[in-house]
Amino acid sequence: MTAWFVLMTLLPPSGSCQAIHSDQITGEDLGRALPAFGRIPHDAMIANAPPPEGQRIFAWPELQRIGRQFGVELPSKSRICFEWQMRPVGPDDVRAAMRESLQSQNVRIDVLAIGKSKAPEGKLVFPLSGLSASTNVDATTPVSWRGEVIYDSSHRFTVWARVRLAATMTRVVAKELLLPGQTVTAPQIALETVDDFPLRGNLTRSLEQVIGHAPLRAIKPGAPVMRADLAEPLQVRRGESVLVTAVSGGAQLRMEAVAENSGKQGEMISLRNPRSGRSFRARIEGKDQALVIAGPVAVLTGVP
Repeated sequence: MTAWFVLMTLLPPSGSCQAIHSDQITGEDLGRALPAFGRIPHDAMIANAPPPEGQRIFAWPELQRIGRQFGVELPSKSRICFEWQMRPVGPDDVRAAMRESLQSQNVRIDVLAIGKSKAPEGKLVFPLSGLSASTNVDATTPVSWRGEVIYDSSHRFTVWARVRLAATMTRVVAKELLLPGQTVTAPQIALETVDDFPLRGNLTRSLEQVIGHAPLRAIKPGAPVMRADLAEPLQVRRGESVLVTAVSGGAQLRMEAVAENSGKQGEMISLRNPRSGRSFRARIEGKDQALVIAGPVAVLTGVP
């Protein structure tokens, strides 16, 4: 008898393994597989369960040892096999899990390949963190998405899929040449509807995201306006009048001052009191508005 034949006789026939549902094989599992073990405590820990796609085989000598430990006589030579119950993972399962992560039923998902055809019984999830896509991906670009099946409460079985994602979305495009440093106005841009990658975050999607901003580079007519191509709008411009609020304790003072330099929301700028000619620093709080906290009220008012 060859070693190969001996090995084959120790392996159970296909489909004969008992299904397990936890990471421990217990007395209850043995009793279900072999009635002679029905007398042993159901919660007795017998062995660790195999990983998914693997098998745990109890050959006759090991079963004899377990039987002697619990005072069980086995009627004849036996062997038992345990494995996780696996279920097919199909395109519909992948699409449903991905739509749950995307929180949208309107995304079109074309499943090109699935890394695992079967997985343990559990919840299939595709977290957004598992999506591998560059900022330039579009609706025609295949992307890889790593997911997992959560089984037995906390165990994870890795799966992956190759997919194309598309959704009907709006984006802002230039109607005319947009020049660097010049504030964009409403007549210069338009919204268009296209099929796009649903998680593409580098495009502007509403007119409000563009109007009042200044391009960092020239944007040609018909080209989409990218977020990275826009500079935050200036809230204060040099030489303009600014309404300044000074707060000192419980007192407040409001007055007009002249901006000595331009700035954006939250930036510190220099302003000049037109009555006294003295300069002071304040934080921009909005369009042509600034704030001084516990500031030198004497500087603002011109009182020595």
